[in-house]
Amino acid sequence: MDKKKESSPSKFSVPPFASDDEIWIKILEVLTPSEQLEASRSKSEFNDPYMGGKEIIVKRSDQSDIAVALLSEVTADGDEWAIYREL
Repeated sequence: MDKKKESSPSKFSVPPFASDDEIWIKILEVLTPSEQLEASRSKSEFNDPYMGGKEIIVKRSDQSDIAVALLSEVTADGDEWAIYREL
């Protein structure tokens, strides 16, 4: 696999004011099938690291990290997110 492509983020959009559940579903759609099975919503961390910022650390049930999703842009049309996988 191309290392550059592997390290670049995956992106997705959600409607303005999307719920955590709606965002979680979009995150799962970006993950591989095996990552989807391993992802634990209850172990994952939903954080607001600064005013207007949002991050979701996607974790397995053993609490190891799969990926980090970061809110990258907010527009009137919706919110853009970027997902960075753990290598």
